[in-house]
Amino acid sequence: MKQKIYILGVITAMVIFMGTIFKVNHWPAAGFMLTAGIITFILVFLPLALIDSYRGDENKLNKPLYIVTGVTGFVIFTGMLFKIMHWPYAGPLLSVALIFPYVVFLPVFFIV
Repeated sequence: MKQKIYILGVITAMVIFMGTIFKVNHWPAAGFMLTAGIITFILVFLPLALIDSYRGDENKLNKPLYIVTGVTGFVIFTGMLFKIMHWPYAGPLLSVALIFPYVVFLPVFFIV
């Protein structure tokens, strides 16, 4: 399972990287590649990696930390996607995404 997660992570990173190169050069399909890569990262790779890490963790009391890490990653990368693609409400979403780790993640990290 771990090897499949690594392969998925490498493929997702390559799609995001190629989408970034296409976006910088204003080539066609840049938006599609970036959107597909970031959505795959947010909805597939990040949850699978966190679940695998949680199963391998000996201390099962860290479950809230894994959940908050997943939500924080979702908020940050969604805000980045909206800003990169120039979609509506990108500014407020990115503002929330920049504050979210300090307000939500750090308190849970220090408590756990």
